[in-house]
Amino acid sequence: MKKFFLFLLLLLLVASMIFPVKTVGIKFDGKECYYPLSSTQTLDVDYTHSVSLTKVVDVYRITDQGIYAIQEKWQEFLAGQPTDVQYRSGDFYVKDMNMYLGRSWEYWFIPLNKATLRINGRTVFIQPPEEGILRINVGRTPLILMLIRRC
Repeated sequence: MKKFFLFLLLLLLVASMIFPVKTVGIKFDGKECYYPLSSTQTLDVDYTHSVSLTKVVDVYRITDQGIYAIQEKWQEFLAGQPTDVQYRSGDFYVKDMNMYLGRSWEYWFIPLNKATLRINGRTVFIQPPEEGILRINVGRTPLILMLIRRC
């Protein structure tokens, strides 16, 4: 009887580890980590713009439905930067929005960009000194994988 209960406990443990949980996946150059998605999260991507060499901050709302662009902040009006300013806040020009982007979003970064990602103010990714594609994905991941590769 004791072996049966141990077997059931082990079976329950294994089943819970392969159970998929909601996550935000962050992948850069083949390396991937996961952050638990328990409710609506705010994701900030800040980086140095490669032409103006000034700071840019893109703000997203992440839900289990996907990724929403909610704000852009930038400091200059050079190539590749928005021109449709809604207001100014400190050193930044700001544009608010509520645009659904889908379940994944990508950036291409070069070393000069020095990108940093924050979820609810917590740093979860700092770009290594190499170029690559940064992919942000909303989905489900086995609990064990999220625990092993947590951001």
